[in-house]
Amino acid sequence: MDNFILYNPTRIVFGVGEIDRAGVEAVKLGSRALVVTGKTSARRFGILDRVTKSLAAAGVEVVLFDQVEPNPRAATIDAGGELARESRCDLVIGLGGGSPMDASKGIAAMALQKGSIWEHIKSGPGPFKKITKALPIFTIPTFAGSGSEANSYGVVTNRETRQKAVFAGEVLFPRTALIDPALTVTVPPAATGEGGIDMLCHLLESYFTGNDRSPVQDRLTESLVSVVVENLGKAVRQGSDLDARTALSWTSTLALSGTIDSGRQGAFPIHWIEHSLSAHYDIPHGRGLAILLPRMVEYTMEARPIRYARLAKRVFGSHVVGTGRSNLEAATIFHQELIKWMKGVNMFSSLRDAGIGDSLFKKMADDAIYLYGRGKDYLENPRKIPAEGILEILNRSLGIADPA
Repeated sequence: MDNFILYNPTRIVFGVGEIDRAGVEAVKLGSRALVVTGKTSARRFGILDRVTKSLAAAGVEVVLFDQVEPNPRAATIDAGGELARESRCDLVIGLGGGSPMDASKGIAAMALQKGSIWEHIKSGPGPFKKITKALPIFTIPTFAGSGSEANSYGVVTNRETRQKAVFAGEVLFPRTALIDPALTVTVPPAATGEGGIDMLCHLLESYFTGNDRSPVQDRLTESLVSVVVENLGKAVRQGSDLDARTALSWTSTLALSGTIDSGRQGAFPIHWIEHSLSAHYDIPHGRGLAILLPRMVEYTMEARPIRYARLAKRVFGSHVVGTGRSNLEAATIFHQELIKWMKGVNMFSSLRDAGIGDSLFKKMADDAIYLYGRGKDYLENPRKIPAEGILEILNRSLGIADPA
């Protein structure tokens, strides 16, 4: 494996019922908190009220910012930063799914400086301002999938340019993440499935694109992929299944905490293409990934069939692959089994199903290369993905001649 430095200072409080510790944990970090959340879910299901009462009981004052939309926008993050600054908050709490947690990181940074979070994106060839200071961040996920609760990254959308990009900085690691799987039981089946696909892609992307010299990381990945495959259907069909919800919540956190892919150094081309997709069409991130995942496998597997063949055996079972098959034949079986499993959790769909046509494909491909090509005219992948390759993947994703 490659040499690496792994740093993750987030203190994790995990378990069913731990939400009642929100105030106890928050008061260690600050006395006046900006609570960042979405517009409806946390309030509708009583989670926001439960958290604010816990904060009040611990003596933490609350300023509420409940304006975060899916695929959070730069203007929203900038407004939240201004509110935190004007309200003299000394702590930012991200309560919700990936969007509020990502937004809370950007808000924590913008509370201590003027300008726009868009000036701090790492994506793209141009210069960017490093994020070197931020208010303390406390994350409370109510959704399993994004993994934002325990890393130093955030994603932001510029609605004027229809671009979606990444900002990051060590100061954006949450000081504490409180992960209570019971908070996820209210997540509806479709969103549960989208979260499962998001964490699955976090696991699979560096597995498919990283080096072949990291057996520890590979085994960890294969095990966690199996956890998702075994538990996502249970959570989709029976939302109150706390064992399944707990397994998915912990997998979500581990998948993007840095532990799994350190030393493997893979790329994330599915995410990069999806960022262009949801920047233009504002569909749920996990839904976009679900549309792209099987088409990316189909595009790539001939370039590296041994990885797909190995995953087929270790996740879906050697009996599924059989004996005497070539790696490419086994990789094809992985592709087929993946689609079969995705259909079983109602997550196999197409751009056409989402009401999306091909009119913006060229712009989406150009944006992905510009933001994530790292100065090259293609996206990193075992089979390089130039703009023409992105168009091929998007055209496959339209749903024409999909497997029955």
